[in-house]
Amino acid sequence: MLHCLLRVAAFLLFALWFTAGDTRLAVAEDTIFRCGGESVSVGDSRYTVQKICGKPSRSESVSKTSKEKKQKEPKGTTSKSSSGKPQKWYYDKGYGDFVYVLTFQGDVLKKIEKSGRGR
Repeated sequence: MLHCLLRVAAFLLFALWFTAGDTRLAVAEDTIFRCGGESVSVGDSRYTVQKICGKPSRSESVSKTSKEKKQKEPKGTTSKSSSGKPQKWYYDKGYGDFVYVLTFQGDVLKKIEKSGRGR
């Protein structure tokens, strides 16, 4: 009987640990950015983001990292989502909230991050 209780307790502890670990991974990078009553998500176009969220507080073109420069596409293939320079759009949500950084590759939203506090 005691052996069964120990196995159940061990299973519950493992399940609790696994769930907590999984939650922390999900918070590391956002996939949705809320703009007022609507939201945009990874995979949306620049047009959609600007239509829903308005113009960013600031934007900048980003040079490719050395890792991205080394990666070459096979001859004869083109990828619209990877063409063009990466661009970052910054949305400052104001005092007490975060500055959100939306990274586009070509015309597609690839990453949503939080960066410091707004002003």
